[in-house]
Amino acid sequence: MHASILKYFAAVARSGSIRKASEELHVATSALSRQIKKLEDELGITLFERFSNGLRLTAAGEEVLRHAKGTLREFEILRSDLGAMQGKKTGRVRVACLDSLTVKFLPEQVSAFHAQHPAVSFYIQTAGHGNITNYVAKGDVDLGLTFDLARPDDTEMVFRVPMPLVACVGKNHPLAKHKTVSLLQCSQFNLLLQLDTQPIRSLIEIELSVFERTGRSFVISNSQMMLKPFIMSGQGVAFFTPLGFMDEIKSGDIVPLPISGSRLQNLHIGILVQKRRQLTHAAEAVIEAFSRGLQKYSDTIIEVIQT
Repeated sequence: MHASILKYFAAVARSGSIRKASEELHVATSALSRQIKKLEDELGITLFERFSNGLRLTAAGEEVLRHAKGTLREFEILRSDLGAMQGKKTGRVRVACLDSLTVKFLPEQVSAFHAQHPAVSFYIQTAGHGNITNYVAKGDVDLGLTFDLARPDDTEMVFRVPMPLVACVGKNHPLAKHKTVSLLQCSQFNLLLQLDTQPIRSLIEIELSVFERTGRSFVISNSQMMLKPFIMSGQGVAFFTPLGFMDEIKSGDIVPLPISGSRLQNLHIGILVQKRRQLTHAAEAVIEAFSRGLQKYSDTIIEVIQT
């Protein structure tokens, strides 16, 4: 079976939708639908159950997906090895990461890496910790950038750095004059919370429940950029690592406050990969580059918080 057909099939299986897969692949939906039908005809079996709200793999489809992932992975390794023979890094590196990392850290890292290795492209998606670990475990991405918390057994952190969660407030917020704050103090004000941030959200709620407080949720969003204006205007308290607010912290518009007496101060962020998975030369080089970048950011953040 041709690699492009397997790529189309894997994309449809991943998204559960011809339309979504066509958007990802930049292929017309009619052409993609024909390719899936052609694959089913060639194999002589139905690979997807069709529903009004999308597609679901059949048992045969699950088996074909396992084959497709393995074949595509081996093809990427082959392309990587051939590129290495020519003295260059090639191929696509798939990354799943926390939303905060896409504000400043990843744009800087990807730009710097691309300048050195222009034949490498990136596929980057944001998600909460739980989804990131699942993507890595299933082999849907080459690496994940996330917290060093509970994860599937067949994944491992190959690099990590201290990255505490802090209370982020605007410079004119009543808490801004404090050196540290407690969650109980934060709960006296409107809270700006993120969706899909388990288990971080649970840790916050569990610690607040000790004080029989849950805080007043003012805005809940899955976008850090959506919450940033509310933080800067002093309308609430948010809980983030400083990664996505480095410019605002340096300018003084956002104040990062260590959270005293909380496990949130002892968090780490790192690079997660699937155990025993052979990575392309490009993915290995990206891990090395991102590790250096994370270390630099971590050192800067710890210094900023402690001053």
